[in-house]
Order: sequence, then structure tokens, then C-alpha cells
Amino acid sequence: MKTKLDNNILTLYLEGKIDSTNAPLVEDEIMSAVDSADSAGVKIDAEGLLYISSAGLRVLMKLQKRVDTPIEIIHVSREVYEIFDVTGFTQIMNVKKALRKVSIDGLELIGKGMTGSVYRMDEETVIKVFNQNINFDMIIKQENNKARNAFISGIPTAIPYDIVRVGNCYGTVYELLDAKDLVTVISEDKEHMDDYIRAFAQTVREMHETKVDAEKFEPTKEKSIQAVAYLASVLSPEEMDKVREIYANVPDRDTFIHGDCHIGNAMMQDGRMMFIDLATAGMGHPIYDMGSMYSLFCERANDPKAIAESPVLCHFTQEEIRRIWNVYIRSYLGTDDETLITKAEKQIAGLSMTRRLFMVIAMPGVLSPEAFGALKQAVMDFHDNELEPICF
Repeated sequence: MKTKLDNNILTLYLEGKIDSTNAPLVEDEIMSAVDSADSAGVKIDAEGLLYISSAGLRVLMKLQKRVDTPIEIIHVSREVYEIFDVTGFTQIMNVKKALRKVSIDGLELIGKGMTGSVYRMDEETVIKVFNQNINFDMIIKQENNKARNAFISGIPTAIPYDIVRVGNCYGTVYELLDAKDLVTVISEDKEHMDDYIRAFAQTVREMHETKVDAEKFEPTKEKSIQAVAYLASVLSPEEMDKVREIYANVPDRDTFIHGDCHIGNAMMQDGRMMFIDLATAGMGHPIYDMGSMYSLFCERANDPKAIAESPVLCHFTQEEIRRIWNVYIRSYLGTDDETLITKAEKQIAGLSMTRRLFMVIAMPGVLSPEAFGALKQAVMDFHDNELEPICF
């Protein structure tokens, strides 16, 4: 029997059939592996398990009594899962079905973002294939749960109904009839670009007016203030206090925010806009979402390399990128008052810069020491000279 010890977790790989003829041998192998590994936990990979009888189930019961921590059984086929379920094992152990395997060969690519690509499977469904480095528990499961909660709350979003495997990647299947990502829609019909952006801004405003439950969507302000502790290795205590004060200055709101709200995370279906990529959705003030658009369409607008490498910006010229932001902020705020717009932009930029400080922790090496130093100074200057009540 194959075994693997990783991060103090012993994984046992069960294969073939386990019944009365070989259960004693399997038991000896399992117990020997557990005794030799002296690990903190045990996990069972049942991808190769074709059948298990009551004799095999008794072996697993003995194993559970031997170890102190709950045993997780993963990659269980639907046939074997039925055995675990009928016998009550799903109430005793954490038994997870194997994910359905899907191929995207020949499928139409209808959208591409930072975390993955979206393909049309048929007339009724699309699949978002996450990049291989995207964490399943932290991002994919979280996005699926939040998408369901958002839909129940009245947010225009697609409902995920299956998580699948696509090669070495994970994918989420959505029911989206005749949907196309908004970036593609705009790039193919630039004559009406302003109209699309105004409609997008209106949809975002309506989303930001939707009240949500804090038990389903964590308050972003509170989460941000708590996260400042992670910057202790790169900021002084005084600098950390200033960052906390920037977040504390954001008004409390019990309304929905997407968390990464820009046109690359919107789909068009039957003339209506729907949001995807809700892994960082939460509850709070709209300024957090305004920062997502600002980061894309302002901070990167003067960098040809950043434009070329962005799956969203690469479809537009620098002039078009600036126009998209200008139309968006005016439509969202519902004003052409340049004084108010300028003030709002400064506040959005300040919070956006503050959030970028975490890049040095989350993505080591992405910022040079010089670039991080300049960013940090800009954030401190914003705190000292421009921190005032949010104007929208």
C-alpha cells in the first residue's frame, strides 16, 4: 500500500477491493504505516478504491479508534460513497466524493481573468477553470459558498452547482445561458462603450445598496484592521497605527461589496449584468470596490507593460482605459462635479494604495524594496495630509 507523510499528515492510498479475503492484510499494512509514521493526523485517499465490504469498514473503524484526530477520506467514487453513506460512515468520518472530471478541449473561451478562464460547455452552462496555483479551500470553496449566499441575498450573480477537475486544475460549473464576459462585449462594440460602462456602474450601485448578513459576509473593515498585524515585519508600530486609522476612517455599512469589482468580473446574459469571482466578497462601504476599478484603470493606465499583461486592459488603448474610468466614476457618483470627483478619486486612491501594502506579504518578490518604500511613503503621506471623512 502506498503512503505519504507530508506536514505531519500521513496519507494512506487504498486501491482495488477490500473485503473479507484481504481485510486482515490491509489492516496490518495500515496499522504498521501508522505506527511507523508517528504523525499528528491520518488521511485516506480512496481514488483507487473500487469496493469496500463490511470487513473493510471495520478496519477503518479500528483505525479511527487508534488515532486521536478525525480521519478524512477523500476522492471517493460515487459508488463507494454510497457504501459509506448507507452504513453511516459519513456521520463518523469526513468522507468527500471524488470530483467529476471534465475536459475543456474544443470549448469556446468566453472570458479570462487573474484567477482563471471561463469556457462555454453548452447552451446552458459555463465552466470557470481556476489557475493551477489557486488554493481550493481558501479560494474555490469560499467563492462557491459566497456566490450562493449572494444569490440568496439578491445579488445578480451566477449560481455554481458543481466543482470539477480539469486536468490538474479545479473548475466551477455555472448555469449561464448565452453569457459573455463584459470585457469581450465592450471590446467587440466599442461604439457603445460608454453605454456599457454606465450600465455597469448602475448595476454596481444597486449591488452596493443590498443589505446582507454579517454571518454570511464578513465585514471588510473589521477584517482589514485585523490584517494589519501581518505587516509587522515591514512596518513600524507607528506606521501600522496609521494604516489602521486609514481603515478606521471608512464608514461602517451593512451592504454587500464584491471585493474585486471591475468589468473583468462581470458577465452579460440576455442584456443583464451578472457578477462572478466572489471569493473576496464581504460587507462594507463601496469605496473598497471602487478601489478595484481604480487599481486597474488608473494605477496601471500609464504602464504599457502592465496593460499588455492584463487580461482586462489588453483589449483597450490607454485613451480608452482612461475614458472607461472617467465614465464609470461619474456614472457611479451620479455627478459631473469635478471638485467632488477629484476628492473621491483621492480617497479611493489612498485606500487602494493602503491595500497594496499587503502585496509584499501575500506575493513575496512582486515589489522591489524601492517600490515598496515608495508605496509606503505614499500611504503615510495620504494619512498625514489627506485623511478626511469619505465624501460618498
